[in-house]
Amino acid sequence: MRAREWAVAAAFGDPTEYDVPALPTWRVERGADGDLAFAAADRDEPFIAAERPVRVRR
Repeated sequence: MRAREWAVAAAFGDPTEYDVPALPTWRVERGADGDLAFAAADRDEPFIAAERPVRVRR
């Protein structure tokens, strides 16, 4: 999904009104060692994880 397309549609109301799918609901998990994982709200298994995430500047 194009993030820009969603952001523009969201600026003018509900994105689903413009045939842009709604964003999924994610669950964020952090481990004791700083691990980071993202999982779908309706699933137990994370779909992406990082053992040592770092901050980045854009």
